[in-house]
Amino acid sequence: MIVSFTFLFGFDRSDVYRAYKNKKYKEACVLAAKIYLDHKKDNDFLTIFADSCLKVDNINRMAFPAMLLIRDAAARSNSIYFLTILYQKKLLYKSLIDGFDVSKYKFPTTNYILSKIFVKYAKKEYKKFRDIYIFQDDKDKHKKYEMSLIKDKGMFKIVLKTFLNNSLQKIRIYW
Repeated sequence: MIVSFTFLFGFDRSDVYRAYKNKKYKEACVLAAKIYLDHKKDNDFLTIFADSCLKVDNINRMAFPAMLLIRDAAARSNSIYFLTILYQKKLLYKSLIDGFDVSKYKFPTTNYILSKIFVKYAKKEYKKFRDIYIFQDDKDKHKKYEMSLIKDKGMFKIVLKTFLNNSLQKIRIYW
């Protein structure tokens, strides 16, 4: 008996596109993760999947669609963009936990916050107070970022806090 994934899950690719269009990125990321293997040759779908996950800081989930973006030049460029961010996160994680020197690594520049923090960290453009790394935003003198590690359920996680005028705006957690 053959049962389609649409029947099993009750949604399809159009639901992912609709969620993305309506800026419900977390929903698009979650839905796409459940059906992406059925659409592994669809560059638009894979790009929306990866970008949705990026927009909600679920960058680990970007790896699957990014690896499959190979069918044309634009897809390969998107793949490089997503995987650059993921690789920078992995190197930053290794550096913070293991003391690994990342200063020798050069990557394409992306506009994603963790990518910007990685570049500043690699160049040692931060102040350190105890175990907190403090970064100044390049464009807004009232914005700063604090990066630290926490240990949760036996696993280290990177915590990146965004402050505007010393008021906490956002907390991102990566592992």
